[in-house]
Amino acid sequence: MLLLLLTMTVWGSTFMVTKELIEVWPPFTLAFVRVSVGTLVLLPFAWARHRRGDRLPWGSVWSMGLIGVALYYLLFNSSMVYVSASQGALVQASIPAITALVAVLWLRERASQLRWLGIALSVGGVLIVFSGSGSDGQSSLFGSLLMFAAVLCWGLYTSLAKRVAGFDSMVVTTAVTGTGALLLLPLAGYEIVTATLAGDGLQTLSPIGLVELLYLGGFASGMAYVLYNASLRHLDASEVGVYTNLIPIVGVLTGVILLGDPLSLRAIVGGIVVMLGVWITSRSERPMAVAA
Repeated sequence: MLLLLLTMTVWGSTFMVTKELIEVWPPFTLAFVRVSVGTLVLLPFAWARHRRGDRLPWGSVWSMGLIGVALYYLLFNSSMVYVSASQGALVQASIPAITALVAVLWLRERASQLRWLGIALSVGGVLIVFSGSGSDGQSSLFGSLLMFAAVLCWGLYTSLAKRVAGFDSMVVTTAVTGTGALLLLPLAGYEIVTATLAGDGLQTLSPIGLVELLYLGGFASGMAYVLYNASLRHLDASEVGVYTNLIPIVGVLTGVILLGDPLSLRAIVGGIVVMLGVWITSRSERPMAVAA
């Protein structure tokens, strides 16, 4: 339980840390460095668990790397240019319900009336959050839409992950983040070259910024997955699913307390409706296994 609490706290804090770093580095470059560092941290663990002769489904791995890593982090980082950390966390709170919706529409999973109610409430809550965009002076509707697109990418990624559920999760996660880093490399290179030609170049990070970057890559995208997998050995999947609801709560709290993010009444009400919908959705279904 302590490992899981630590993991959710780390993932919840990424909104605040990304918001600070995105003011210094461009979004594509930040995404590439974060994912690359995370891959390097995970690689020794994956190498130790990989068995000779095992063949990964590279078609699925590349699809997951494109949707769940490259596109997800591109949209996530780009949205943080236009929204506050708290606003981004509130939109991301809808991930469990949107993932359930994708599973129903794409994988043709059966949905009870209670599940549909939870999905509808979460989508409605996101729309309420959208309606508050701009009222806090820091978040735009465009940024919120980018974050919601990232949520959709994660829902698609989770459904793709079901295809590789029979493989070692650590090995798959490392392969997926590695392919995602390769896909992000050309975009990061384009940003760096463009900035250099413009005479700006890539801004040097302060010591605090460097620590934040290593935290995002090494801990949030690296060690946190190791801790998450370790917690799964001692807790049921249903228990783990409950803890994931802490991520948006931590995201909002760190944004408000550490960055001074203002929250409109509509954003607060929308966030509560989203969380209620997520709770109803989780009560009506068995948690879905996720490879990363």
